[in-house]
Amino acid sequence: MLVVIAIIGVLVGLLLPAVQSAREAARRMSCSNNLKQIGLAIHNYHDAYKQFPLAVLGEGPSADGWQRQTSWLIRILPQLEQGAAVDGITYEGTTFDLMDASWAAPARAWDAMNRLRVPSYSCPSSVLPKTWIYPTSAATQALGAPETIEVQISDYAGNNGCNYKGGTVADWHESAEWQRVGVIADNGFFGVKWRENMGQNWPGTITRFATMLDGTSHTIAVGEQGAFHGLDNDFRASAVRGGMWSCATGTHSSDLSNYVVTRFPINYSGDSWTAKSSQGVVSGAWANNQYTTSWGNTAFRSQHTGGAQFLFADGSVHFLTESIQFDIYTALMDRYDGTVPGEFE
Repeated sequence: MLVVIAIIGVLVGLLLPAVQSAREAARRMSCSNNLKQIGLAIHNYHDAYKQFPLAVLGEGPSADGWQRQTSWLIRILPQLEQGAAVDGITYEGTTFDLMDASWAAPARAWDAMNRLRVPSYSCPSSVLPKTWIYPTSAATQALGAPETIEVQISDYAGNNGCNYKGGTVADWHESAEWQRVGVIADNGFFGVKWRENMGQNWPGTITRFATMLDGTSHTIAVGEQGAFHGLDNDFRASAVRGGMWSCATGTHSSDLSNYVVTRFPINYSGDSWTAKSSQGVVSGAWANNQYTTSWGNTAFRSQHTGGAQFLFADGSVHFLTESIQFDIYTALMDRYDGTVPGEFE
């Protein structure tokens, strides 16, 4: 009997890694399918509106206070067959980033923000929390909201370009600017429409298929953010006030909500990089040297071993390894650098 038990133990030890590998392969396929669904929704959005959704939309005043609008993740919900979740939502006189300052408009859609969960926005391999709890403002509570609501955080973020000109690792891009949150830019897949009179060197670009000058098969649209930075830091671009609902302020002082301007490689967690957590805690080198680090340029990263999955503008999904040449990586982030990279998988 002892021999039989020992043999069974050896067999279990041999089979367990294979079972775990098979489970991860299934989760990775499910993640890839999520990105494909997102890509199809983005294409259908373009068919309906003749442009891609904006990642950055400037805030503006209303009779009820300053209002901040929805992210690209929310704008494509009707194309993800989630239109019922946003039917009847008021977009005027409201904010979607849960700002609780007295000058902010109330979050009139607090109930939808509290209830909505979109499975396609969560990677099954990710160990990060699917939701964060945020406080509501007095004005929002006056509409019947509780003191806190639980909002979904997305494991996927949009590509808004990179600080380098694509195909290089040192040439500063013409649209890139250093601002309070790090480098902002306008050379990626998603469009930018800044708040007026903010002083940027460019007003922003509404993107379409026609603006993907390098070709849709050579431009990244969306990437994964499904793993911790370091051991326990959740610095996803979606882990901000309002979670997946927020496109922030549309100003240079804004967090990069649900989109990324790339400065660092896939899965990068070096000491020279820092970020702001979902609870507003700034850590790392930012506190010591604000000119060399930033919290907004959070890297794409995943729980899949060795890299992360990316949706391209043509709707295809590719797994890019963390060892990809950085000049090729920047070329894939920049929609019009004129560089057509070779093999990138």
